[in-house]
Amino acid sequence: MTFLGDHTKNNNILQSSNLKVKSKVSLYNDFSSLKIKRSGINKQTTLLRRYHTQRERTDQLSYYLAGLVEGDGSIILRKGDKEKISPKFVFTFGKKELKMYERLQGILSTGSINTEKTGICRYSITNADAVISLINMVNGKFRTPKIIALHKAIDNLNKWRNANLLKLPLDNSSLDSNAWLAGFIDCDGNFSIKLSGCYSSDDSDVRGRVQCVFSLNQSELNRVTKESNVNFMTKLAEFFQVNLNYKTEYSSAFKEPAKKIVFYAQSDRKHYIIVSYLTKFPLMTSKHLDYLAFFKGLNYLGKRLTREEILEVRSIKKSMNNERTEYNWDHLNDFYV
Repeated sequence: MTFLGDHTKNNNILQSSNLKVKSKVSLYNDFSSLKIKRSGINKQTTLLRRYHTQRERTDQLSYYLAGLVEGDGSIILRKGDKEKISPKFVFTFGKKELKMYERLQGILSTGSINTEKTGICRYSITNADAVISLINMVNGKFRTPKIIALHKAIDNLNKWRNANLLKLPLDNSSLDSNAWLAGFIDCDGNFSIKLSGCYSSDDSDVRGRVQCVFSLNQSELNRVTKESNVNFMTKLAEFFQVNLNYKTEYSSAFKEPAKKIVFYAQSDRKHYIIVSYLTKFPLMTSKHLDYLAFFKGLNYLGKRLTREEILEVRSIKKSMNNERTEYNWDHLNDFYV
């Protein structure tokens, strides 16, 4: 396929990002200037967000939605006798993300949300006019092989609905120039804190270490288009200045083992990249809360911790991801609208 763009220009992403590697000292000073409090892990920390004009802000909703579609969204077309039925967008998510998708449903003023007994939820947009409107928003903002499915949907709508939509190519703009990556991270990103040595166990005599980790993984091949995800994942890895890793996952849900691509951004000196980006373009799912915990964890890097600080960082770690029991959705009041 020719949708994946020019492989020779990957380095332009880093050159245009205006992000420079800093020393550990200046990095910690940058984190301190944002005044993250260590006490009270359930309190919400407000980061300084640099917004744009109203028009630019509306554009960012489109970029965010494009990232969300390419992460956990599906573009479904009917076949055979049902070909004339409009394509539909379906977002699949866990029940804990229901508040975010209800907010998104309110913003888009369309679609329905259904919750299955398993706890899996689906937000479906099926109305033809609403589908056309959503395509107009995200068209030209895709970065992955899922653009093939988008173009097939456009062909269908042009044929049966006279939609007169153009099939725009992949977006090659700088990753830090818009909210696409925020939408994509909200689906497939992960924030965690690793503790080793005496920081993880009181019984250990090994010197302790704190690591804050941001990771992102994808299937090596897109399950729908069968196109490789390596090219765009390489661009993401270059943006975060990390290497790609390949692994095989075994699951009862699939007959064959899944080949995955993953990168881990865990170098203390490079966390400023994710912090700089998410300060401009915040997350909207519960991963925003995990990011805030990750952000608090940055205060403990590169130093020998006191007993009180060890307990603090253990408490922060236990408040993240599947161990989270409390949710605050105030950040949804400041959506990309």
